[in-house]
Amino acid sequence: MIPLWKQLEYYKGYQKKLSVYLGESRANETVAKALHIISLGTNDFLENYFAIPGRASQYTPREYQNFLAGIAENFIYKLYGLGARKISLGGLPPMGCLPLERTTNFVGGNECVSNYNNIALEFNDNLSKLTTKLKKDLPGIRLVFSNPYDILLQIIKRPAQY
Repeated sequence: MIPLWKQLEYYKGYQKKLSVYLGESRANETVAKALHIISLGTNDFLENYFAIPGRASQYTPREYQNFLAGIAENFIYKLYGLGARKISLGGLPPMGCLPLERTTNFVGGNECVSNYNNIALEFNDNLSKLTTKLKKDLPGIRLVFSNPYDILLQIIKRPAQY
């Protein structure tokens, strides 16, 4: 997993190479017209919050959600500063229904872990509100919140329909 700060460094390097290849004006136009897709949260919760002993004692789930939303906000501001104008911010899937979570949920009969799903719903609500805020704060941005939760939950609950 590559941390967001390192991804930004790679992206800056890409922009420099693009400027050399296309020229600065066309490179800036390409960046402005490109769709930038951001996804964060699933590994942050499942691998960093729930799996690392002590992390949950540092933050409540809501505090950790706010912490991650702040990281997303900062990342979007930085992307915007680098010329990105079309951004899709992806929400969390029903992470309590991921195969690993269901397989290890012996007590719950290998069903979805409802606590994880509730956190995903709350976090998605935070990201949706963040999207609304940033659309007001950043002129010319075309920012959308892409929420995979409901459709993926329907696929999991009614796989024969799909």
